[in-house]
Amino acid sequence: MVLLFVHGARVYRSKRFLSSRTALKQVASLASRHGQKCSCRLFSLFSAVTLAFPQQGYHISYMKKLVGCLVLGFAALAASAQWSNPAEDIPAYNAAPPSRPLPPVLHGDQLTGPYFSHPYQVIAYKMAAKIPGVLHQEPCYCRCDREMGHNSLHSCFEGTHGAACSTCMKEGVFSYQETKKGRTPAQIRAEIEHGDWENVDLEKATL
Repeated sequence: MVLLFVHGARVYRSKRFLSSRTALKQVASLASRHGQKCSCRLFSLFSAVTLAFPQQGYHISYMKKLVGCLVLGFAALAASAQWSNPAEDIPAYNAAPPSRPLPPVLHGDQLTGPYFSHPYQVIAYKMAAKIPGVLHQEPCYCRCDREMGHNSLHSCFEGTHGAACSTCMKEGVFSYQETKKGRTPAQIRAEIEHGDWENVDLEKATL
C-alpha cells in the first residue's frame, strides 16, 4: 500500500500539473506490475486527494508535503499492523506455583466496610483464599499489572482492589469454579485468556 503512495509522490514531483486521471492510471499500473491488488480504501483516499485539487494552480511543493504526510501515515499503520500481536498481550502472571508463602488474601473481619457491601464481594474473597496458588498463576484482565504493579490475579485480593473490580471478582470466581471441576492452573489460564470468565454471574456465585 505504501508503495502506491510513494509512486504517487514521484508522479507529482516529475510533473507539476499532471492530471488526476493520469496519476491514478499510473498508480494502478504500478500495482498490477507488482502483482498487487489495490486496497479499496487506500486507492479511494488517493483518488479523493488528487481529485480534490484542480489540475492547475497548486504548486508542486504543497502536493509533495501532502503526499509525503500520507506516505508516512500509512507506513506507520502498516508497521503497527505487522508487528503488533494481540495474542501476546497477556497481563502479568506466574507460570509456576509459588515458591514461597504468598501475602494473605483479605479474610475475616477484613471483609467488612464499604468495599464489601454486596454478598458476592465477600464470596469472591472467600473463594480466592481457598485457591491462592491457582490465582498466583493467572493473569488479570483489568490490567492492574500496568496501573498498580500487580504480578498476578492473586495480587488483586491482597487488598480491596478486587472488591471494587468486577473483572477481578469474575476471574477469581471462575478460577475457583474451574479448580473444583479439576482444571489445572494452566488450563484455567487458557480459558481466562479466551475470555470464558466473562460469563460468570457474580450474583449467583456460591461456595
